[in-house]
Order: sequence, then C-alpha cells, then structure tokens
Amino acid sequence: MDLFKLFEPKPDHPMATAAGAHEALLPLKTEKPLDAAAQLAHWAGTLRDADGFACDDRLIAVRIIDDFARPIIAKLLKNCLAHLHVRDREQKKTIEVLYNYWINLSGAYGRCVSDNEHGERGAERMHDALSLAAARSCRAAGEAARTRSLAYLGIPASIWANLYHPFAFIEVAHLDDHQVIIYPHEVHTTPRGELLKALCMALCAADELPAEQIELAWRILHRFTVSFAWSRTPQPDCNFIIDLSAGGPPYTPREQEPAAPAKRYFGAGQALAKMEEIENLSDADLLSEDLRFGPEYTPAQIVSVIRHLRSYLGTTPPRRHYARSVANVALSVVRGYRPICQRVTAIDAGAKVDDDLQVEAQKKARLQLTAEDIESTPETWNEKDRSDWGMGVELPAGQGKWAEPGVLVGLRESEAAPWWVGAIRRLSTDEHGLCHCGIQVLSKKPMSVWLRVIGKAGAEASNWESSTGSFTYEYLRAVLLPDALKSHDHPVMLLEPNSFVPGQICELMVGDRTRLIRLAEFIEQGSDYTRVAFAWESAAPKAKP
Repeated sequence: MDLFKLFEPKPDHPMATAAGAHEALLPLKTEKPLDAAAQLAHWAGTLRDADGFACDDRLIAVRIIDDFARPIIAKLLKNCLAHLHVRDREQKKTIEVLYNYWINLSGAYGRCVSDNEHGERGAERMHDALSLAAARSCRAAGEAARTRSLAYLGIPASIWANLYHPFAFIEVAHLDDHQVIIYPHEVHTTPRGELLKALCMALCAADELPAEQIELAWRILHRFTVSFAWSRTPQPDCNFIIDLSAGGPPYTPREQEPAAPAKRYFGAGQALAKMEEIENLSDADLLSEDLRFGPEYTPAQIVSVIRHLRSYLGTTPPRRHYARSVANVALSVVRGYRPICQRVTAIDAGAKVDDDLQVEAQKKARLQLTAEDIESTPETWNEKDRSDWGMGVELPAGQGKWAEPGVLVGLRESEAAPWWVGAIRRLSTDEHGLCHCGIQVLSKKPMSVWLRVIGKAGAEASNWESSTGSFTYEYLRAVLLPDALKSHDHPVMLLEPNSFVPGQICELMVGDRTRLIRLAEFIEQGSDYTRVAFAWESAAPKAKP
C-alpha cells in the first residue's frame, strides 16, 4: 500500500474506501433484484457525480459496484428477455431500471477516465487500468443503448457523450486498440471494439427487428466488430462517420463533406464477409453449436438478422424509396398468420391458375380441410401517412400491445374493402408513451391457398407412397402474394414458421388443373410466418406401375 495515500483527503462519501463500499452494498443482498438494481444505479450515479475522489479510489469503488451487480443485472436481463413480447408496467419498470444502471455505470467509469485526463490525484496509480475503465465505460453505454432498443425507445444524447468523451482521451493515450479482458470468461476486446459495437447498434435499425432479434443482433455484433475498419481519414471501406467533439449518432458522409480532426471513419470491412459465411452455414443448417449465438435461436432467425445487419452496415444502407402523403384513415388491423388466411381472398377449389397467378377467386373456398373459426378481433389504428407500399400508423392507447417488427398484419380501410397483407417493419415509442408503427404492405391482392406436400425435388414418385401402397400427405396453408416484388424472378408466398423445406414439391390445390410448385428460396423469418420464393414445376410426377 502507498503510505502517502494514508494522508490523502477522502471525500464525504460512504464509498470513499473499499471497506465502505462493501458495507454500503451489504443490505442489498436481501433486496428483490429490481429494488437492488435501482439502488445500484443510484450508487453508480453518486460515484459519477461526487467530487474529491482520487482516480484509483473511484475506480476501485466503481468496480466493487460492478462486480456486486453482475449476477443481479444478469437475472433481471434474463427475466426481461423472457418477457420481450410483454409491454406491461412491470416490464417497462425493468427496462427503466436496467437503463439507469447501465448509463450511470458508464458515466462512473467515464469519470475515472476523465479525472485521469485532468491529472487528478491517483492518476498515475490508475494508469495500468485506464484502458479497462474506458472499455467498461463503452460496454456499459452499449448495454444502455441495447436496453432502450429492446423497448423500441430512442437513444438519448447522454449515451453518445458517455461513449465519445472517454474514448477521445484513450485515443490520445494510444490505448484505444489495447486488448483487455473486460470481465472473467470473456475473450479479449478493446475500447475501440466496444465503441464500435454501440455505434453499430445505432446503425442497424433495431426498430425494424423483433425484440428477440435485437438481442441476437447484439450478440452477432459482439463477435464481429473486432473485424471492422477504422480510420482518422476518409477511406473507401469506411462509409460511416462520428464526430468525437460534436457528439451525436454515427451517420453516412454527405457529399463533399470536409474532414476534421475530431472525425473518425469506420465501416463493416472484413466483418461483412465473415457474417456472410455464418449466414450461408446457417442457411444450410450447418452451423455448429458454439457458433449459434445461443440455443434459443433458429437458423432462420440467424439468417434473417445477419441479412439485416449486412444490409444496414454495408456500403449502401437502405433508404426510403417512396414519397409519403398525409393520411387520416381508421384502419382495421388483425394480427397473425392464421386470422389473415381466414380473411383474405381464398382461391376457389374450381378456379384456374396460370403462371402469372391470375385467378378466378371467391371470398370463400369450397375446399376446407378442417372447420375453422375466425380468430382474432380486429383493432382500429390511426393511419397518419402512406406511400404506395407503406404506411405510418399511430396506435391508440391500449391498442396493439402485441405490435412489434416482424408481426404479420391484415389491413382493411372499410367493410367493403378487401384485406391487404402487411408486416410491421418499424416500431417506436414517443415521450408520451404512444407507439408509432411503420408497416410494409406485402400484397394488396393476397390469396389464401392450401398446398399438398408431395416430396423433395428429384425423388421418384414411387418413393412417396406409404408402406400400404396408398399416399399420405401433409397439408400447408399458404398466402400467395401475386403483386409482390419477385425474388430472383420467382414469385413469393407466405408460409407458417418452420414449414419451409428447400426443394420441396407441393401441389397447389385449385381444382381440375393440377399445378406443382417447388419451394425455392428462404427470404425472411417473421414472428409467425416465413416469406419464401417458389417456382412453378412443369408437370405432375407419375407413380410407377
């Protein structure tokens, strides 16, 4: 122990010493996790704001809080992730407490770095832990951003301040790329890597992902940001910018944007190819357990999220293509795949179908394999603006508690109008608690059909027979999207989750003229649907005599 520290002044704070910090936290062991986390957020906030601490003493106290809180915060987060689709008062309180904890912890670690920058007492003694403090500050700020994203809330300015201020000094000290192990049992990371992860969370349009896929996106970014490109000057593979002095979220460079000393340029770089490799392995269901980001995620979800990340982190991020016009329409909205199948136009069992999906249809099909009741009662939402294939809506209080990106919806403007099919693509919550949705219209002429599964492409028809000599079939409900944009020149349809088998041959059950289709390509996995492309097959196979 440094004898000179015995004579240094101590701040008037319960955690001025390590013993005092442990004693202050002791009562929290018997508190409920939510209450304990709220108190831990308070203590972290006091360490961020209190003056008079030596740099190393403040860091010791912050680390004590961090170590004490980890199992408590992990338990809260696990409970939060288990109830992602519930937006009740308890879930909102959990999100609020988690956010307050992370943003205060980030600020407390950042204060340690800032005091070191200003040469406060204990700066030299803290030097070896400087990169760790900065990395933990950036990690906590990223966790705060993720927490807000899980509730579809915006990222406040305080997060950017917590990220940029410590990092700017760490960069001057040439420690921004210094490898550290932030927490036990983790791989090496760097302050820059932690900064990039938070930046990418802001860039990847998390408001367009289902809540569980936001968590998956965070795990994917955690693995791949180490491969991102970074530069102090404009570079071809650095298509995003931050300004360490001005603050604010990352953005794409404007035309003829001048360089500046505080600007930093970054891009996905080699990470795009690595993510594509994981996508291809997952698409073929060849991804090993240690690469799956968690046993709770299906290959389809991994493919969907990686495609989303590659799109938004690539060199040409998506932008709105269609002009919007003001609207004031009361929309009838029904949730879910099956209720939509029961409401949209159903192909008559005697209808004719050609390659362009021009059909004679009736409101009710004569073919019904099972008697079904209409599910789900429509809600009324307020349409505020629209384009040809999209609309922005506001959810009245108490409505759409199930709404989140990836949910399939049926839409109708009046009792006499046909049902459209759409998918919620964006969700945000304003300061008044009102939810706003962006809905992509997938089809204005959807058609519900039944598919009879025949077998895999290339298989002999005789192999499809059962041991009794008769045929047994599986039936699938599908929604054809005849006016939707084709995928690689293939028409598109919706299926229920986990029913897509590449190369599977199905019979479209539409009367006298038998038509076969082949399931060709997986496009995306929604909350209760799979969007796929299919191809028409020329003729039905015949069994051998």
